[in-house]
Amino acid sequence: MARRSGGTALRVFLFTTGLAVAVASAPAAAQESGAPDETTLSTIVVTTPLRRESTLAGATSAVTVIGRDAIEKAPTRDVAQLLRSYAGVSVNSYGGLGSSSSVQLRGMSNTQTLVLVNGVRTASATGGTTAWANIPLESIERIEIAKGPHSSAYGADAIGGIVNIITRQGGSCPQGRALCGSVTAGVSHPWGGFTAADVRGEKDGLSVALGASLLGTRGYDFTLSGLEPDDDGFIRGAMNFAIARAFDWGKIYADGLFSRGRNQFDASWGGNEADTTAFFGKAGVRIDHDADWSTTLEVSQGFDRAENFRNGVSGTEDYITRRTGLLVNTGRSMQTGAFEHFVLLGGEFYREGITTNAGAYDETERDLSGVFGQYSLAIGSWHFDSGLRYDYNEQFGDAVTYNLGAAYDVTPDLAVRASWGTGFRAPTFNDLYYPFSGNPDLDPERSRTVEAGLSWTPGLDTRLDVSLYRTWLKDGIAWAPDPSDPSGFIWRPYNITDARISGLEISGSHALNDRLTLTGGIDWRDPRDEGTGKYIAHRERFKANAGVSFAATEALSIDVNGLYGSGAYADAANTARLSSYVTFDVAASYSVDDRSRLKLAAENLLDRDYSTQSGYRAPGRTVTLSFTRQF
Repeated sequence: MARRSGGTALRVFLFTTGLAVAVASAPAAAQESGAPDETTLSTIVVTTPLRRESTLAGATSAVTVIGRDAIEKAPTRDVAQLLRSYAGVSVNSYGGLGSSSSVQLRGMSNTQTLVLVNGVRTASATGGTTAWANIPLESIERIEIAKGPHSSAYGADAIGGIVNIITRQGGSCPQGRALCGSVTAGVSHPWGGFTAADVRGEKDGLSVALGASLLGTRGYDFTLSGLEPDDDGFIRGAMNFAIARAFDWGKIYADGLFSRGRNQFDASWGGNEADTTAFFGKAGVRIDHDADWSTTLEVSQGFDRAENFRNGVSGTEDYITRRTGLLVNTGRSMQTGAFEHFVLLGGEFYREGITTNAGAYDETERDLSGVFGQYSLAIGSWHFDSGLRYDYNEQFGDAVTYNLGAAYDVTPDLAVRASWGTGFRAPTFNDLYYPFSGNPDLDPERSRTVEAGLSWTPGLDTRLDVSLYRTWLKDGIAWAPDPSDPSGFIWRPYNITDARISGLEISGSHALNDRLTLTGGIDWRDPRDEGTGKYIAHRERFKANAGVSFAATEALSIDVNGLYGSGAYADAANTARLSSYVTFDVAASYSVDDRSRLKLAAENLLDRDYSTQSGYRAPGRTVTLSFTRQF
């Protein structure tokens, strides 16, 4: 299919979205206006930004929460594709299900975005990226996206922000039942299928959750070059668990996610398929000294393995990351007159090591440790957050990061915020020690970010959030030809890149009545290499999305979402550019009875031909039919 120009694509997006909104609004106009059945923003509790429970109402930086309802409504089975429609998030995909995906926050690279599963780091220690295909949507309870620098709380890699994926947790069941859960089965076109089951319960202070899923797809030919013109399939099995026991003195708990899969891809040399195994888990205890003071101790384990094959022959290249961590913190809230204080002190240690047959690395293990403190203050309509952290890495030395933030409730419906923070990224094992190419003299990347924003919630039916930010990156790590190699074949990483990224994010929703809700957002950014003045390659510069959620009847609901993406430059010289694109996704859900639901969904409904990564085609139209039964 011929590609449209950027201007034409945007006009098509705006016209079609406007038409969809008008059509959906017409039959609802005569209905009595009312607020949808949802909780107010102030009751939403998040744990990611401050490493403790806090409400969105007093947040001093931008936070997005994707709940289970939104996950179940989504037409996609891919967590990376779910994220791309949210403000501040960009996704560069190397194909369909099972392929590599680069999830970026606010124009920073995927290695400058910290990805967690229940607070446990997921990135490979060699490449520094997360294998998103290892994380099934079926296992996820909610996703918290904390944008901006959060190294003062989490240490390395949280420059662009944090994506924290919280898996399904135990809890009470309807009608006081001891156990409850669901079973889902579905098929998709192009050929594929999936099934999932979960169970949860809570009794006498003990809560449990257990889930399992299986997904497989024949796939399609990912590459545009004609290399290995075959379908690239994917199969993955996964299991998640959570268990917690509450006591008068606190709680003990454990949770984890395990997945194993095989994905196929196109390559001119090396492997063209891989077996992947991943596990991210933790166990901990929380001691409540009194109602206002608690201490937490956690141990965590991360494991990531990619075993590459070439046409069924194993041993091409294997990479294993093991990461063992220990976290201890103690937090106390205090009241002095009109002032509400919260102090959190903590320490973190983790050891990460790699095993590979890709060559001899000079080092295969390293220890990283940090101590941090946070202080929050609330007085009347004012909220203040601050944090300071010291990290030590035995390979590159130390790093000190901090953050300062303030929020003010102008009215009960309108809050403004501002923050300033720093971040850093640790060089990976590949950056430092990749055989014949690593550079052990690298310094960590460092950043500074300033942000201002507002949040307006005039009622249950309306929400608006605006963020304006600028980030300066210093000592960015980039791979370039080694000047000492006349052949130009050997590339090495150097601290040569300084960047400046400015951006504006606007997102909102409005319920016209109890049956029709409109959502939308605009995401603009200016990602510049300060050395050349050029745009940074493969960084999205503009995105707009719009959605309509329509409850046609008590049993039938329809969601339509449109996304416009401006094409990014595909090279540092800004001579090649990807085409802009427009996609529409549709999902219809029908409740057969109070426990059974049918869902029909279509991604890329108009079957647009587009790419978010040069040389790789994004998925075409994908239709999915599924059935879910609650018990």
